[in-house]
Amino acid sequence: MEPSIVSLLLLFSLGASSSGYNLPTTRHVEEQPRHHLQQDILDFLNLIPFDDVQSLMQYYYHYDAQVESALDYVSSEDYTQIKLEIMNLSEVRSFRRYLDGIGFSVVHVWRELTKRFDVEEIFAEPDEAMRSLNLTTRGLNGLVDDILALLPQDEIILLFFDKLETSNDFSYFFEQVGSGEFENVLNMLQSSQQLRILLWRLQRHGFDIPGWIQQIQRYFSFSSF
Repeated sequence: MEPSIVSLLLLFSLGASSSGYNLPTTRHVEEQPRHHLQQDILDFLNLIPFDDVQSLMQYYYHYDAQVESALDYVSSEDYTQIKLEIMNLSEVRSFRRYLDGIGFSVVHVWRELTKRFDVEEIFAEPDEAMRSLNLTTRGLNGLVDDILALLPQDEIILLFFDKLETSNDFSYFFEQVGSGEFENVLNMLQSSQQLRILLWRLQRHGFDIPGWIQQIQRYFSFSSF
């Protein structure tokens, strides 16, 4: 999977989270972020079992026809063109600029992900142990569900609330995500007809990005707190 699609997924996830979660009230922070937010994000990334996720994706690629077709499509010219059109949309550029301005660098997060995740291993031939797993695969949506099931949900949620209490930069970030300015930028993004068309073209190949966002929201719903 290429950085632009992951970046777009991150952007939509962050945008949806501000209205979908019942977040606790954060203390008001006067100072601008001091570049510690990236370390906060890394603390979350360090909770992800990347080896397990990689093995799961490898299994799906070799034993699920939809996943194989979708990941092979990523190397096509059509995908490359759609990717460029999405990232060049003024609404997407404005959204990324806003995130950069409040301390969240999609590029930095992607670089950290690539340090922890070997994409080439997904396409490697499965060994005997993997061939004997006999897992049930359910297409790309099933893969997203199964990846979420690997995550340490309780640890992630506890870290989230801890960061709100102990990290000025993290608290500042979520204050900004809940601001009227962010809402305006997000509304422009969600209202983009061209973006909807491009996402629909991706969805025809199994990349149901809005649907994945809903899956992620449901999994990390804080409504029980």
